[in-house]
Order: sequence, then C-alpha cells, then structure tokens
Amino acid sequence: MVEDALLAEMRALQENVTGVTGTAVASRDGLIIREDTGGVDPDNLAALAATWLALAQRMSTEVGQGTLREAMTRSSGGFVAIYAIGAQAVLVVVGDEGLDTVKLQRESQVALDAIRALIADNSPHARVFLPAVKPARWRWRAGPDRRPRLPPSR
Repeated sequence: MVEDALLAEMRALQENVTGVTGTAVASRDGLIIREDTGGVDPDNLAALAATWLALAQRMSTEVGQGTLREAMTRSSGGFVAIYAIGAQAVLVVVGDEGLDTVKLQRESQVALDAIRALIADNSPHARVFLPAVKPARWRWRAGPDRRPRLPPSR
C-alpha cells in the first residue's frame, strides 16, 4: 500500500539521521498526508508548514535566489526543517538539539526522491493523497501605490 511506503520512507529518514524526532508530509494547502510526528499535533504542523513553505518561497523569489529547496529553523530545543516536494507537498522534519544537519541534507534528498515518486502528479496515488486543485476565486490586484489589494467583495 502506498501509505505504508510513504510512512516507511519517513521512518527510514528518522532511522538514518541522528536527532530526527518526527516527520510529516503535508499538502501545499496545509492538510496532513502522512505523519509520524512523535507527539506534535499533525494538523497544526501541516498548516504551519504550508504557510512557512509559501513564505520561504516568496522570500527566495524576492531576493533572486531561485526555487526554494529547503528552509530550516533552529530553536533552543532543536530544529524544524521543511523541504518542497514538487508543486504538491512539503516534507517536515523535526529534530532535537543533536540533529546531524549535514547528514539530514544528504539523506533528505533520497527520501524526497522516493516521496516524489509516490505522490507524483501522474501517479494513480496522487488523487488519494492530494486534493484536486481548484481555480482561485479571487486574485491580488495592485493598488495605486503598487501594493497588493484584494478585489472588492461581491
């Protein structure tokens, strides 16, 4: 079953990298796809990861650094990292203070390749994991000061 294969990839990352305490895969709209978070609320984690991913991508674009691959936060208790999985999803990795960040960078690429294959757009399993993309109901419009504005309510 694909869900088991996805969880197996996430657990292999946990086993191969010292300090990883939890992993999750979430859709870009903040819905949990699969998780092994070690006690962290997976729904909150998914929503925050999707928001963080969008913000980090915007930052990368704004500073001219190209396509976002990963973002990492270090706190007093450890690390949280996110990895873009194509246009569909995000991998979240939670680690303690002993997280081996060098090994995480190396091992995460192996996990990302496998996860991408499992939830690829053309995969029959993508429909199970990822919600259908719906057209936007509104767009940002620039105001006279060139700042984005929402269109008027109807």
